[in-house]
Amino acid sequence: MTAPTVSTLPSVTTLEAIQQRLLWLAVRIVDYANHDRANHDRPPAEIKVGGHQASSASMVGIMTSLWFGHLNGDDKVAVKPHASPVYHAIKYLTGELDRSYLTQLRAYGGLQAYPSRTKDPDVADFSTGSVGLGAVAPLFAAMARRYIEAHFGPQRPARFIALVGDAELDEGNIWEAIADPALQGLGNVMWIVDVNRQSLDRVIPGMKVHKLMKFFADSGWHVVEAKYGHLLREAFAQPGGELLRRHIDDMSNEEYQSLFAHRGTALRERFLAGADGELVRFMAGVPDEELAPLVQNLGGHDLRVLAEAYRAADAQAERPSVVFAYTVKGWGLPIAGDPLNHAALLSRRRSTHSGPRSGSTSSTSGTASILIRRRAGCARPWAVRS
Repeated sequence: MTAPTVSTLPSVTTLEAIQQRLLWLAVRIVDYANHDRANHDRPPAEIKVGGHQASSASMVGIMTSLWFGHLNGDDKVAVKPHASPVYHAIKYLTGELDRSYLTQLRAYGGLQAYPSRTKDPDVADFSTGSVGLGAVAPLFAAMARRYIEAHFGPQRPARFIALVGDAELDEGNIWEAIADPALQGLGNVMWIVDVNRQSLDRVIPGMKVHKLMKFFADSGWHVVEAKYGHLLREAFAQPGGELLRRHIDDMSNEEYQSLFAHRGTALRERFLAGADGELVRFMAGVPDEELAPLVQNLGGHDLRVLAEAYRAADAQAERPSVVFAYTVKGWGLPIAGDPLNHAALLSRRRSTHSGPRSGSTSSTSGTASILIRRRAGCARPWAVRS
């Protein structure tokens, strides 16, 4: 299936600006529901309405690169349930959701907790509230499309995409669908797994991502790994860079996640604790202010790497593809990597003043630079003003 041509794609700089707007909007949608809106005649903040700011943040890069740099009008996407605030933020930016709904998350008649075709005003593809069912829906939709084309002739090209949380891969129905012979050979299917290595309120210590990748490959799927961003890839290619790769690969999930709470000298001390002397000397060439953007440069937050992964999936026309995109839950927020951040809500001070963090290449900070400013009647959703 075809994606937008390179000449029509927005630049990485533009995509990064959109990503920051989506992050702020998604966080604020949840923040307003919990802190500003009176619920059931009770004052704001007295009832926890809920929402998943950290889970939304882990998906913001994946969804930015997908919607604004890859999708066509006939593509169908099943959105990870906890990323619904990001989805609604996208639909607001593209002019498909009225602004009034942004203050109505989990309100009666407002935006649902999870994407719903029957209750949300902007969900047209798949309802994904039941864990695991939304993930396999695009597979069966692609099978139905194949049947229609076999019996009634070619249709307009469409891809069927699922955005899946890594913990959803614990659901048995997913593996039943993957192994189903009737669902083989669907080259217009792509799954993107959000590998944030957290499930509820803990970091998964022994998540065997490569074992999961092997399960897919053994079932005939094309597997793409988006583990490292372009900054780390460039560092690995330098003399001595293999030491850096090995050091990161050997770190436990808990140890690596904890790095997102530190920057500068504190990050250097924590990251290089017990490291080989050669690696310490190699990292001495990285200034403190550049250390966090480098060490925390995961592929699932690197828009260039994600675009490459999606194109690699498109190149496989005879079998479905799965992209394992490594992320951190809470990316760009003060709670990034915190094992207790699953259902955590930013404080009012943090919500109001949160700026880009966790390896963001943007130099801006504060909400003033990332508030939405849309052009009325803008023909292209990425044509946003700074």
